[in-house]
Amino acid sequence: MKPITTLVTIVAATASFSLYKATPAGAEETMEISPDESRPADEGSADHFSGNVSVKPLFNPNAVRTFSSAEVTFTPCARTAWHTHPAGQTLIVTTGTGWIQQWGGQKQSIKPGDVIWTPPGVKHWHGATDSSAMTHIAIQDSVDGKPVDWLEHVTDEQYLQNS
Repeated sequence: MKPITTLVTIVAATASFSLYKATPAGAEETMEISPDESRPADEGSADHFSGNVSVKPLFNPNAVRTFSSAEVTFTPCARTAWHTHPAGQTLIVTTGTGWIQQWGGQKQSIKPGDVIWTPPGVKHWHGATDSSAMTHIAIQDSVDGKPVDWLEHVTDEQYLQNS
């Protein structure tokens, strides 16, 4: 029985070492630093947002990373249009207070430190409250090169419902 145990140990050690040295195809073996000033914020498109919204790209997909991220800042009353994400989305609230709502569901408050996962295809909106600005980090993957499907604007009545 001892030779089999030794063989299993050698195979396990070799496999572990090869995983340690493995680098995904196309990956560089150096870190990449993206200086803050190299990624200026843009105004959110009126086609996709209501109110004043600033969208600052953080990172895009590359040869290894398939997902992207942005820091999105909403002034009071600003919000996204209804939308879905074909691969889902994660939000991390960093400052202020906001609201998020899934189609057919109740509007919910979100605050700094909250992490929100929206599954693929779930229709929703998010933004600031009517009295507070809010900033979140948005992280989403793409399906066929598309990270989001934009839909109709959230009406003022929908936005203020249950406030």
